[in-house]
Amino acid sequence: MPRVKASPKKCVKTANSHPGANTWVFLMKDGMENTDGKQPDMVKLRHPSSNQPAMFVFGPGDTTIQEVITFDENKRSWFIDEHVKSDGKMHLSTPIDPIFLVLPYLRKSQQVMPLDQILRDEDYPETSRLARCHNLKLTLVADRKGDESLLAYKFNEEKTMEWLQKKVDRVAEILKQKGIHVSQGAVSANFVKSSKHESGTVAEYLKYAHGIVSEYLAEDLSKKLAQHLNLPDDVEQKKRKLASPKDPVEEKRHKKDTQESESLPRNGAALDLTKPEKPLKTPPPSKKELARQKAAAGSKSITSFFKKK
Repeated sequence: MPRVKASPKKCVKTANSHPGANTWVFLMKDGMENTDGKQPDMVKLRHPSSNQPAMFVFGPGDTTIQEVITFDENKRSWFIDEHVKSDGKMHLSTPIDPIFLVLPYLRKSQQVMPLDQILRDEDYPETSRLARCHNLKLTLVADRKGDESLLAYKFNEEKTMEWLQKKVDRVAEILKQKGIHVSQGAVSANFVKSSKHESGTVAEYLKYAHGIVSEYLAEDLSKKLAQHLNLPDDVEQKKRKLASPKDPVEEKRHKKDTQESESLPRNGAALDLTKPEKPLKTPPPSKKELARQKAAAGSKSITSFFKKK
């Protein structure tokens, strides 16, 4: 079943008495605030795809985590009370499966290790808080060794591919339910009703969903997932496109260029300028030219009328 989205809650955070100086707008789902009314804890973690720092939000007791997405457009500002905020950025929080954040560390360990050691990152010390997330079910992507109190895991690629396949199938199903156009004409199809036109084939939905899931995967893992899903490679598609027959205009142009190239000397030979060129044959006069010459045969030149008699 699709995930039921709660209505977002608007938070305007002010750092001092001048809202226009240091203010930012944040849209967040309900339930992320602590029971004592404190704001959610925003931390910086390593993004699983780019390996670069990214902002995330931990919920009460670190049981849930959400990703912070920033929308930044030119010529946008906010009116907050009686002040104008020139920085019109808008921050949104969206839930993320913590397994995506733990997966790079799990693959890097290469051996059975306790979870607290797997999530040890000196550059991002807040990473260890991921171990307290309620929906962190590492047995879906790893093998657990020892008793439950030890929580020692080892990465399992076969389990990971099965888990990622379910994610891709789930995303593809939601895209199809919402009638999202994923075909090659997706841009123009946005202006066409879905009831009259097909939104895409099953393979196109899978490929599109694979691209969405790959935003949280390393490049090599994304390629392995594409092979696991039997998706066509982009390189192979380009080869097929090049091997396809050309259009008539392009084919005619290619034929003309071929004929011109055949008239030139072959094998890189140069033209022999020492031999006299053969004189070009004068084309025979046309009927109009013959008639004009015949009419002018018995006429005099106009200058003959101005000569002295």
